[in-house]
Amino acid sequence: MKRYFFIILFLIFILSGVSFYKIVQLKKVKFATAQERTVKKVVYASGYVKPIQYVIVESEVSGYVKKIYVKEGDWVKKGDLLAELEPRGLPSKIAEIEKRLALVEERLRSDSEYLKSLRNEIEIAQSTYHLDEKKLLRRRELYEEGLISREALEEAERSYRASKEALEKAKNLYVDTIKALKTERETLLKEKEALKEELAKYYVRAPISGKVLKKYVEVGDFIYPIFSENKLFSLGSSEKEILLEVDEEYASFVKEGQKVYLTFDSFPEKVFEGTLTQIIREVDRTKRSFMVKAKLKEEINLPALATAEGNILVEERKALLIPQKALLPGDIVEVKGRGRVKIKRGERFEDYIEVISGIKAGEEVRIFE
Repeated sequence: MKRYFFIILFLIFILSGVSFYKIVQLKKVKFATAQERTVKKVVYASGYVKPIQYVIVESEVSGYVKKIYVKEGDWVKKGDLLAELEPRGLPSKIAEIEKRLALVEERLRSDSEYLKSLRNEIEIAQSTYHLDEKKLLRRRELYEEGLISREALEEAERSYRASKEALEKAKNLYVDTIKALKTERETLLKEKEALKEELAKYYVRAPISGKVLKKYVEVGDFIYPIFSENKLFSLGSSEKEILLEVDEEYASFVKEGQKVYLTFDSFPEKVFEGTLTQIIREVDRTKRSFMVKAKLKEEINLPALATAEGNILVEERKALLIPQKALLPGDIVEVKGRGRVKIKRGERFEDYIEVISGIKAGEEVRIFE
């Protein structure tokens, strides 16, 4: 009985051994070749498309939109009229000032009836003054000769002083009147200019040359800048740039002139090449990021403010790579024909490891699943 058990047990071991051997033999060992590849290090950034010249046209004044002279897609020059707002009572105020100004200008003319009357007053006062002056001289002579009384002389002196004062007053009135008219004219001109400047705000003009990208208002809309949106139009140049936001930690890697690979929702599954043109060296403390500007290598028809994503190429070089799955603890790899070898590894690139030393290009390393 015991012998039979031994035989059975022995057969089990033999069978088990044969079975194990077959399993080992059937298991496939995988190898991968160490290859020298070009590796690229990129920094991710996101942002939007912006015309190089871009402006939101806003209203400085309140009022109803009276007329709109452009539509979206129109090309306009700087100074072109875009829209007109209802100016309310400004034109009538300017007209009233112009009437007053015309009256002042008329009175200031040298041959005006107004100034003539003042000059006549001077002439009359001057004539009276000369008569009283002669009268006084004559009475002084008569008084010295004892022919008239002291009272008669004093009466002549009083008349002379009165006529002299009247003459000075007439002359001063003439000078002061001209001065007052000139001051009034200057004041009216300033008021008129201020009203014209205010009126000009109701005629909205293009601050730059460019395309009308968007129209925010319609005829009849009321614009009230203090309490509501006062955007009227957005204008932009045909030439565009890409504004990208980069995390602060990558500031030392990003430089002008670097390549950037860009994608846009407008062109799905297509990658465009561009170049960094400017680094804005100021960090947004809230976002902990900074902005860079890029220009596309080829011109494409992108809408303004379209979303953009970019990968900035900060380094490109050759590297010897092996799969991550070939690496054993302690930076050991199993090389075909050489056995286990310790390597010096560099950076990791997704599922691959850079090999600095220990193996050469073309050697095969075992993959451990």
